[in-house]
Amino acid sequence: MLEILKYILLGLVQGLAEVLPISSSAHLIIAQEILGISEEGLTFEIFLHLASLMAILVFLWKKFWKLLKGFFLYLFKKQEENKREFMYCWYIVISTIPTVIFTLILKDLVDLASSTLWVVGLLLIINAIMLFFLTRIQGTRKEEDLNWKDALVIGCFQCAGIFPGISRSGSCISGAFARKIDKETAADYAFIMFIPAVVGATVLELTHISEMTIVSSQIPLYLISFIIAGLATYFAFKLLLTVIRKGKLSYFSIYCALVGTATIIYSFVK
Repeated sequence: MLEILKYILLGLVQGLAEVLPISSSAHLIIAQEILGISEEGLTFEIFLHLASLMAILVFLWKKFWKLLKGFFLYLFKKQEENKREFMYCWYIVISTIPTVIFTLILKDLVDLASSTLWVVGLLLIINAIMLFFLTRIQGTRKEEDLNWKDALVIGCFQCAGIFPGISRSGSCISGAFARKIDKETAADYAFIMFIPAVVGATVLELTHISEMTIVSSQIPLYLISFIIAGLATYFAFKLLLTVIRKGKLSYFSIYCALVGTATIIYSFVK
């Protein structure tokens, strides 16, 4: 029973924190440290990432299909009414490039940060500060106002999200707010950015496919975590969208500050 609860907890933490601006990597590290849960390995990480990715695609299906359809219609038929979707897709590519480069360059530094609990706590506090100040900016620019500079700035902000404690979604939304983009457009852009981000993380993990192992007795437990992570990701998306529309992202700032402070204290007391 305790083993089942362990996998339910890990799936829940991954699903909620993957979307909400509170850093899923930090919460998994903290949960494993405090509860004495050992690292489950690469196979399990990929399972959880795939669960979140499937939930994201279900949640964003209409938007994703509209962008994909518009991109290819403009690419092959040059239909002017699809130019906005075509450019939007390119903006997503531009935003993704800095994150890919930084991940490859700083991988060792990220691994070092992940292994030091007080650093994770400090990064959560930095995440709280970023959310508190940048999400207070009131933007008025809409989707049709987006340009390559916006995409590049958002991509650079998202680079911070490769570190445990800095939220990928929070940094992306903060980057959009820094460019005076309105809440709805910022939320849509950040949500779409989840797709290449999660796909990229999964592909990066699959480069170590030779290290993947799983025994038959673990399959039911992995499936439990997969289902919980998928459901939690889906409903976390709904929650985040509501919070963004109401302009209440500062709630997550307070939460991250408290958890970060508690994590630092715990790491030194221990």
